[in-house]
Amino acid sequence: MVYGSRAMINHQIRENGKKRSIFDKVNEVKQHIKAIIPELDGDRLIHMLSHCRNFHDGKLHYGRRGIPENIQRIRELTETEKILYALLLKLELNPSVVYRWFLATRVPADIKEKLAKGQISQKKALEISANRKRVKESNVGLLMMEEIRTIMSSL
Repeated sequence: MVYGSRAMINHQIRENGKKRSIFDKVNEVKQHIKAIIPELDGDRLIHMLSHCRNFHDGKLHYGRRGIPENIQRIRELTETEKILYALLLKLELNPSVVYRWFLATRVPADIKEKLAKGQISQKKALEISANRKRVKESNVGLLMMEEIRTIMSSL
């Protein structure tokens, strides 16, 4: 299978017509966020970016999908999330894209290295990371089941 020249560029973004690493851009965005909200850590920041993304896309609803629009309650952003959302808009960044960047930079070190070199795309990096996590959880579950069987047989 032949891939086009665009297949290897997902590790970079364009800014002012020049290519730039997403890792550098994420670090720059983190610095802006830390200047305004210094108490945010990595996991909490990702969670808040997810809320900002959903709010930006208009998908922050409570309840089931089948409920009519006039009955659904829209979840409002917290004060901190509103500050974060305003900052992203001030920096002219799309919250959905920033959320994807932060997820892509949260992958394991070996995948991050391949992503930085441009050997794999952001989507593939997230896919590999998710598969590893799923396999790891599956192995832990199997070990627990084996341990339970051992204990039950000894009773």
